[in-house]
Amino acid sequence: MKIEYDAGTALSIMRSNPVRGWISGKPERMAKERLTTGDFLKVEHRPKFPIDPSWPIFTMGSCFAREVENILMMRGLPLLLRGHGVPAEHFESWNEESGRGGGANRGELSRGALNKYSVRSMAHELKRVLLDESYPDEGLIELASGQWFDPHASGLRLLGRDEAFANRQRLLAATSTIKDARICFFTLGLTETWLDSQTGLAMNIHPGPNWLARMPERFRFVDYGYDATLSDMLEIIELVRAHCHPEMRFIVTVSPVPLGATFKEADVIVANSGSKSVLRAVAEELYRRFDFVDYFPSYEIVLNSPRAIAFEEDQLHVARNMVAQVMTTFQESYLTPAAQSQAA
Repeated sequence: MKIEYDAGTALSIMRSNPVRGWISGKPERMAKERLTTGDFLKVEHRPKFPIDPSWPIFTMGSCFAREVENILMMRGLPLLLRGHGVPAEHFESWNEESGRGGGANRGELSRGALNKYSVRSMAHELKRVLLDESYPDEGLIELASGQWFDPHASGLRLLGRDEAFANRQRLLAATSTIKDARICFFTLGLTETWLDSQTGLAMNIHPGPNWLARMPERFRFVDYGYDATLSDMLEIIELVRAHCHPEMRFIVTVSPVPLGATFKEADVIVANSGSKSVLRAVAEELYRRFDFVDYFPSYEIVLNSPRAIAFEEDQLHVARNMVAQVMTTFQESYLTPAAQSQAA
């Protein structure tokens, strides 16, 4: 959607914007100065709408969404996914000796299985709970006798049928909480994904290189482009507004967490940039089209902060202090009295 206005309006907007200049304006507001402090980047975000602190929040998206949830809960906001998840013992990362796995302790539920990396996989999960779509074996795959894989979850090991199907019901119960939401916070993660050619469903994750090699005809790699990703997001927004709160508001962001590896013939850094650019462009288009969709710049805050303090040592996961800085900006933007008057 094109943005266009006359020169008088453009000048008025420019003059009223204190953070408009890269090398002009007040020193503390110039991009040049904010990018070279050596500290976390400070971004002045003007929200389209405020958030009433009592509004239930539903979150969906990549692993960065889980970090956002942790901060939201710490700050006392009504997160609908609180208490939902899958037993920690069912994760591939489970360590019997330490009694930890999937980011949780023995006997606890972990929300890590809720990670959704592609928009198409997000759409499938929402259709299950909002349109009652069903699939053979709930979309699960029996890779070997008694070893079930859930391609629509994240981080789970192969499990027996009863455990795998019980976890699928736990995940559906978590997604169903969107029906009680007033705000949806969607974090877009990747464009690269995989298809199960037998069911036609986009998978959230693949079963691993060994299984891909054993079943090459069943699994297909897909990198969704701008048109397909935008179409999926438009469908999701329409679906949610039709079957949940009719005045649902959406905050969309792009995960700063990069591709762990690419299946395209490209340097992973280049492939990641292409993927994030598509998602950022989709988020921008949604922001332009709808007054009930806002874009929150967590991606820009993280990517333009010094990498040494923004990311963990693996240069893949975002550092906790960085997430806290992002969510401080979020809280100041959407939840303070200043945000209420600014959005109005």
